[in-house]
Amino acid sequence: MPGQGVDGAGVAWEDDGGEPPAGPGFRAVARAGVEDFRGGLRSLPFWAAAAGTACATWAVVGVMVWLVGVIEEDPAGWVGGGQFTAALASLLLPTAAALLGMQWGLGGVRRIGGREEQAAAALPALIAAALRGMVFAVLVLAGLSLHAAVAGVPGSVALYAAGIAAVEGALFGAMGAALGALVRQPAIAAAAGWLLALLLVVGTVAAATFLVPVVRSEEPVTVALNVERATDGAPVAYTCSRVPAGSAEVYRTERIMWLPAASPAVVLVMLVGDSGGGQQLFGWLATELQRAADGTQVPCVNGEPRSMDAAHVPLPAVGLLLQAALTGVLLAGAHAAESRRRTSS
Repeated sequence: MPGQGVDGAGVAWEDDGGEPPAGPGFRAVARAGVEDFRGGLRSLPFWAAAAGTACATWAVVGVMVWLVGVIEEDPAGWVGGGQFTAALASLLLPTAAALLGMQWGLGGVRRIGGREEQAAAALPALIAAALRGMVFAVLVLAGLSLHAAVAGVPGSVALYAAGIAAVEGALFGAMGAALGALVRQPAIAAAAGWLLALLLVVGTVAAATFLVPVVRSEEPVTVALNVERATDGAPVAYTCSRVPAGSAEVYRTERIMWLPAASPAVVLVMLVGDSGGGQQLFGWLATELQRAADGTQVPCVNGEPRSMDAAHVPLPAVGLLLQAALTGVLLAGAHAAESRRRTSS
């Protein structure tokens, strides 16, 4: 019998008694997501979560700076307390955006789809979470810019941190929305979402650290010639003779560096460090991470030379692509779940 139903985005569709509808169109999905976002802007819980998370992150930064003892000046004299504070905040705020995005994606599915239509609510919840993430990114930009102005440190890193916060909020929000659509039990979906978020944020970095001894090996090396070095003395280009120089302890870190690349903090470090955005600490970290990804700590391993224009592993692109691939897999699963529900209804 012809009738009317309501899809997971809260959009009515007509049932003429034939095949189940293919699902709401993009405009209907986008409208449902934007309406949920607008409703959040008018709610106290949203602003409490966004502003509260930003303030809590800055409080953690303050405690960490105090514990490290670099309020005024680094003992080595190469990074001041203001720069160190900015660096920590720039690392932690995009990470907080990722965690918030996961929570907003999970919550959006429940709000938009209710208990019975969760599978159809993934895309509207994704849109709503991405828009919420942009609001948090504005808070990140404002906070870091204000700190830069007060502390007298370069403020260019604030733009990178805000941009990464927006991107990570959207990606993790999409993961949360997909998990919320796939798992009907909210508690289990929330546990899976937070576990996944923590694995990506800190688990990947920890895993790579623990795997370093695993990739250790003894390999033959030859004598390096025409060695060009960076300012810190590390070799960046060289030719290799055929004269053997024995064997050396080599850590093949290039085999595992794809793991930490998936962390929002590593993505930010590489982007800021490569741009020379006025942050010495990020520049040093980016250089060390890049050397680990390229596997160039020991020259002339197996007689392999390296030139100045040799290709580098694009760690930020690798990290974002890994996150995007995981997001795509989860969204494909949510779409398949929705298709099965519509076919069986």
